Amino acid sequence: MLHLLRIEWLKVKNYKAFWVFTILYSFAILGINYTGFYVNELAVQNMPASQMLLGTPYAFPKVWQTVGFMSSWLLYFPGILFIMLFTNEFNFKTHRQNIIDGWTRKEFVTVKFVFAIIFSAVATIFNFLVALLFGLITTGSHFSFAGIENVGYIFIQTVAYITFAMFLAILFRKSGAAIAVFFLYGLIFEWLITVLINFQMKLTPVGYFLPLQVTDVMLPIPFGDKVIYKGAPDPWILVVVSLAYIGAYYFFALKKFTKEDL
Repeated sequence: MLHLLRIEWLKVKNYKAFWVFTILYSFAILGINYTGFYVNELAVQNMPASQMLLGTPYAFPKVWQTVGFMSSWLLYFPGILFIMLFTNEFNFKTHRQNIIDGWTRKEFVTVKFVFAIIFSAVATIFNFLVALLFGLITTGSHFSFAGIENVGYIFIQTVAYITFAMFLAILFRKSGAAIAVFFLYGLIFEWLITVLINFQMKLTPVGYFLPLQVTDVMLPIPFGDKVIYKGAPDPWILVVVSLAYIGAYYFFALKKFTKEDL
């Protein structure tokens, strides 16, 4: 597997889009959290009573959850990146060359998913450092590892979004179609389905178990979450379901790639 990962790295290290998306994603994580931090500080200064509603989302221990929630809005960056990486294999026929060179189809798909997990781990470490930074500079905040499990949720959520995007890439084989479905489903359709199931059909918390929603509920908005996510399942249940989805993305991606013509 290490040999395959080295080859995978050689494919992407000189790919400009990989670095552009990665750098933009990193700066966006810093930017969106700085914006949230600044707006909260400004609101508290001008309207001290607002702290009763907003609390101190960037103070320990809440900061682990806050950074996870804010950064979750940016997961479409790595999702698009991995769709492009996967569909490029089809566009330039490099997947055929890998199979000719002796890779099995299982190895081809597996190394993609392992690379996605490694990327997610690096992204999680960066989120951890950002949370640490804002927690330390927040007035009256004292370092605490309480709530650190939210960093683990960030990792699971990142893996879930990227592997879902990769599944769409192998399903459609065209970057345009996969990206369109990724955006439309993630930003519009799943939210509408959740609202329909939870509030119109009164089946709370069934709607929270949809593919991307289940990871979003793990990192809810840092204030008012008990009202917004009323009836949400326990975090450990959400983790188990999220891991099951990730496994399903891998299984069905492998099944499709194994059966269809190269």
